[in-house]
Amino acid sequence: MEQILPNRRSLLSWLTLFRLGATARGVLPFLLGAIIAWSQGYAISWEVLVLSTIAVICIMLMTFLVNEYYDYETDAANKEFHKLSGGSRILPMGLIPRHHSIIAGYVCLAIAAIIGLLLHFYFKTGPLTIPFGVMAIFIGYFYTAKPVRLSYRGLGEVAIFFSCGWLANMTGYYLQTGQLSSVTTLISFPGAISIFLVILMNEVPDINSDRLFGKNNLAVRLGLAKTGILYSVLLVLSLANIIVIVFFGVPPISAYLSVILIPFIILNIRTIKRKGLTDRKVQESLSMSTMLFDHLITIIYVVSFITAGLGLAGVRIDYLITLVIAVIIIFGLEGLSIACSKMVLQE
Repeated sequence: MEQILPNRRSLLSWLTLFRLGATARGVLPFLLGAIIAWSQGYAISWEVLVLSTIAVICIMLMTFLVNEYYDYETDAANKEFHKLSGGSRILPMGLIPRHHSIIAGYVCLAIAAIIGLLLHFYFKTGPLTIPFGVMAIFIGYFYTAKPVRLSYRGLGEVAIFFSCGWLANMTGYYLQTGQLSSVTTLISFPGAISIFLVILMNEVPDINSDRLFGKNNLAVRLGLAKTGILYSVLLVLSLANIIVIVFFGVPPISAYLSVILIPFIILNIRTIKRKGLTDRKVQESLSMSTMLFDHLITIIYVVSFITAGLGLAGVRIDYLITLVIAVIIIFGLEGLSIACSKMVLQE
């Protein structure tokens, strides 16, 4: 029994360090790209889908492992975090040696690189396969790593906007079709805005420690009041974006489904107006609400393109079933992430 408990805690610590919930958020827009391809009548290559999904997971894991390594001092000094901010807390707590994080990050990077080469040269997924992968790896690695340190130079939010928006959606679509898509580009913007908002709101509790270590992200630069204004404006803009793009080929049902977002927009804006962003419980509540808002946008487009695809003659339902199962599994990673985090802190 004495040997089992430490091993169990080590496993839980690694699962928490992997940031599985945030990893899932990076994979979902990628799978949405594949769903858009299916909705347009393209055959789904399961080998490509499975391998590329593993590659995306590895890139996301690499991103968080490297981020935890290079953000160690900043996270260790942070005493004002809540459960969605300040990193996983695993390295500052000493549950895993710091250098193990960077080693694991390099292993994930190597796996992703090998899969990328396999997709390009063996499965012939197209000339943009490697450039797309290189862009994702560059943004993920240099989000905090020297000498670029995107998040320390006020470019982190923009990098996330691009990588978890257009790049993720388009890569999922491109690997199945070998083509770029204007519709995929259009639908990437609402999700890009919402993940931008998730990052922005999660930066708020960490402002003091981030400022101390020169992490000049948007929340540090703007301060609480202006961050709240920017957040509110972009929240409304994300809904307006969903409505406008239906006039350019996006399934109209997405505009109708977006009604479910209105209560979140009203509630969050009213909360900021009445209570501001100084209270820790308000910060955590807004972070949770923003994360849910972000996921709902993904669900809206998954449902919209599935509905559009079902109206297409000769569409393969078996492809759809597998894609939906993949989406559900990836969503399940978030639940696993929360459970692991709670258990490792309790032991």
